[in-house]
Amino acid sequence: MNLEEFEKNIGYSFKNKNLLRTALTHTSYANDNKKESNEKLEYLGDSILEFITSDYLYRNYKHLKEGEMTKVRATVVCEESLYKIATKHNFSDFLYLGKSEMTCRRK
Repeated sequence: MNLEEFEKNIGYSFKNKNLLRTALTHTSYANDNKKESNEKLEYLGDSILEFITSDYLYRNYKHLKEGEMTKVRATVVCEESLYKIATKHNFSDFLYLGKSEMTCRRK
């Protein structure tokens, strides 16, 4: 896998390449190769995206009530919308996948 190609694809260069590698490491690969998976980073990333989205909505949509902002944030930071972004940037081409996951994806 070429991390530089991934960075070029998303238009951002990471300082810590090991952290990027971990972020792209699926649990199946981590289990097969005794590596750390991306699960903890995914948890942290979801929290950060919720915070950034909340801050943006709060600053730019002052007319919305708290419940309305919560609904908008839930729409933006959800599996479906994040999947669309990942698909747009071909994230799956850069994931470290284990044998079991590669077998499932071929079916």
